[in-house]
Amino acid sequence: MASSKEKKPKMKKEQMNVLLKVVMFVLFVTGAAVFSYPFISDAINNYYDQKNLAALQVETEKQNIEQLQKQKEDLAAKNAELLAQGKLNNIPGMGLVEDPFDEAIGNQKSPGREYFEEYTVGAIYIPSIHVSLPLFRETNNLLLEKGATILQGTSFPIGGPSTHSVITGHSAIPEKKLFTDLEKLKAGDLFFVDIAGEKLAYEIFEFDVVLPHEFESLVIQDGEDLVTLLTCTPYMINTHRLLVTGKRVPYPEEEIKAEVKATQQYHRRRFQIYMLLIPIFFALTFYWMWRKYVYYQSLKGTYNFEFYYFENGSPVSDIVFTLVGKRDKPVLNPLGEPFQARSDTKGLVSFKQVPGGIYRAISADQSLKVRGEIWLLKDSIFMITMPLLKRKVIKTPIKAYQINEVKKDGK
Repeated sequence: MASSKEKKPKMKKEQMNVLLKVVMFVLFVTGAAVFSYPFISDAINNYYDQKNLAALQVETEKQNIEQLQKQKEDLAAKNAELLAQGKLNNIPGMGLVEDPFDEAIGNQKSPGREYFEEYTVGAIYIPSIHVSLPLFRETNNLLLEKGATILQGTSFPIGGPSTHSVITGHSAIPEKKLFTDLEKLKAGDLFFVDIAGEKLAYEIFEFDVVLPHEFESLVIQDGEDLVTLLTCTPYMINTHRLLVTGKRVPYPEEEIKAEVKATQQYHRRRFQIYMLLIPIFFALTFYWMWRKYVYYQSLKGTYNFEFYYFENGSPVSDIVFTLVGKRDKPVLNPLGEPFQARSDTKGLVSFKQVPGGIYRAISADQSLKVRGEIWLLKDSIFMITMPLLKRKVIKTPIKAYQINEVKKDGK
């Protein structure tokens, strides 16, 4: 075995290695947390969006037909008023709002849940990109962070000829994807609006990228029933606006139910997977740190590396094992020779006073390699961790390990 003077530089080197690994691991965990934050927060937010939409659906079903009809008539009256004023009135860039994403409440503190419930009028579903969001009746910064919004000065999306609603949504915010994936849509894809008890389907037929003030295409068109989805583009740069326009098509009830359900299940599964992976990740992180701590602390002490060697249930004697460390480098005894031990009549192979660490005992013919490490600092012997399938924990005055080789035909 190495002398105390020789052990000090080795221990210092091991200490530096462990410290370096800990620093690298902390940096890795920090980077992983920063990288995964948008995905985790999006999964959580979408999960709660689905719960809120389910609650809204229940509330809508509780309302009687007269209430829903009255709500729809009020929205239709506002659409008629907008049309009567002229198709260009209150269109972004032509009146009320210069750019929907400039219409914000600034840094106002987020209000309570009642505020969002008050402004919620329905929901929008885009199954092909897994979008399922609450729909708010006006556009401002607070509402844009929670879901999709109907742009003031445009029609409410309740259907009917000579209507053109604009539904806006943020892209590339850290907490939620919202309309980030609009650019992945294709002509022919469907999206659905659920508002005032009315379920409407729209088929995408037109894409356009414009500057923030170029919204001439959002005017009402005679006899047309249109909805345009609007978001910022390019991703994270936001110098332009992406317009995705759909025209009203018949609402395929059963198909849409299945697609909406699939979208909701997608968000639920994402949430469940992340909620499962997060504790596993942190458990593995703390486990790794604990094992490194035990490893480093064990270097300060000495322990016995020993096990019983059996073949077909019987002890095997007179088998020489050599103790090796990292990269199978032989451990030296005080005489500077390879540290070896020979199994006795009980099959016991014992290396006495071995410094803590991770080692392997290798038989002379290389047929058996026994790995051991210190599991708890209070232990007096190494825990045998390999080979697991041949390992058996036995009770002697102290805990011991038995390795049983099963050989057939004398081999």
